[in-house]
Amino acid sequence: MTDALELMEGVELRPAARTDPAVVALTTAQQAELAAIYGEDQPLVALHPDIEFIVLLVDGTPAGCVGLQPIGPGLGEIKRMYVEPSSRGWGLSRLLLAHLETQARAQGLTTLRLETGTQQHEAISLYTRHGYTPTPPYPPFEHEPASLCFAKQLG
Repeated sequence: MTDALELMEGVELRPAARTDPAVVALTTAQQAELAAIYGEDQPLVALHPDIEFIVLLVDGTPAGCVGLQPIGPGLGEIKRMYVEPSSRGWGLSRLLLAHLETQARAQGLTTLRLETGTQQHEAISLYTRHGYTPTPPYPPFEHEPASLCFAKQLG
């Protein structure tokens, strides 16, 4: 699937640190969008220092991002998956997810997990279409009624 990115004119992926200005801007926009949906009391989880981001650019402009956070041997977590609103509907989130899974496999990860919200229907659909199955909430989301957790065994 990652090869398909090279076929999409104007689309580029690049690795980025969590402090990269594009990552900061995109994740800030994501958190603002989530606050509008869930209110200011949504769980804010700090990013692990070892998180690696991928930034998706369309014609040189940052349009999306996703983070891969190592959790433990063989386990990684998807963090801050986001595509800005004017770039939605083009399949960019599928491209980000496919690239992240490829990166996770290359790092020896065998399982990916994630948390999303009950009102994020497009995200839930994306993840379930790509083989993520519901799991019990894991810390720190176990007492968050608006949280849904998913996981996928990587083949």
